[in-house]
Amino acid sequence: MIWIDVVNQPHVRFWRRFLRKFSIEALVTTREKGDLPQLTNLFLGEWKPLVVGRWGKDRLDKLKAFSERVKKLMFLLDEYEVELALSKGSTEQARVSFGLGIPLIVVNDNDLPPHVVTRLTFPLSKVAIVPECFSGPIYGETRRFKGICEVAHVLDYLESPTKIEHKRLELEENEYLVIRPPPKSSHYLEEDGMFRKLIDKLLRETGLEGVILRREGGIELPRGEVYQGVVDGLDLISTAAGVISGGGTMIREAALLGIPSISLFPREEPCVTSELIAEGLIVKPKPENLVIAFKELQKRAESSVLKEKAESYVERVGDPVDLIYKTVNELLSNY
Repeated sequence: MIWIDVVNQPHVRFWRRFLRKFSIEALVTTREKGDLPQLTNLFLGEWKPLVVGRWGKDRLDKLKAFSERVKKLMFLLDEYEVELALSKGSTEQARVSFGLGIPLIVVNDNDLPPHVVTRLTFPLSKVAIVPECFSGPIYGETRRFKGICEVAHVLDYLESPTKIEHKRLELEENEYLVIRPPPKSSHYLEEDGMFRKLIDKLLRETGLEGVILRREGGIELPRGEVYQGVVDGLDLISTAAGVISGGGTMIREAALLGIPSISLFPREEPCVTSELIAEGLIVKPKPENLVIAFKELQKRAESSVLKEKAESYVERVGDPVDLIYKTVNELLSNY
């Protein structure tokens, strides 16, 4: 049995892609962090995910949450025969796996300083798996895949696209923008810049409605109400007029679907976003050029240029979970 620890919302669909594609027996754990437990249950319910511990908001709380969760995971692992551990940068899993002598594979695609997760996981891993563009520090055996992790998200979605979430939220197709605020309180970002002011300007000048997927959970709808249920973010993106994000995962998912995608991330971009900017699939405009940049993207979307470029990129780089599966098999055969 392998142990997969799902510690952030973007990881849920990635690991579903991996588990569905290769039918591996797995213990799946997650933690309290916004709507993460609900999302994990929605997408990974067939593996009966267990909620263990919580996420911490500030530095002191992160340390407290880490120590509490390590203890709980340690006792949980007594009940299972785990041969291999696998996650996208779970610091608690790295510590527990090291302490119990369980081989660890770590996947990471965030190369932004201060590299907290990298420093706390890579040195304890047997193998680290990163995108080819990854420029952060490495500490041991490292394998690289073409493209970005979100290719797996999109491939998973495209196996059974539904396009129903906008109807459930009473939204009109191509008449709303999906808005994702910056990930304040993350280890690599403390300020969100002028994000909300820029969004308000864009909505005024385009006449589109704004649908805000809040970091703390819930969806702020144009009518002013907050929907507290869990939605399939990729499905909601698929019928949007565009996505404006102060983060990373959602903007990359949108770009790979050929949806107009603008990054307002308030610092330098991670390598994986920069790669899609270079491909012409994401635009990061200066604040004064935001409206012009979005309208130009809309034209490219209407002419199918964006979709064709996205499909070409996905086909060219392939599925990142294939390398993970190959690595898992190699390590298991040695233990």
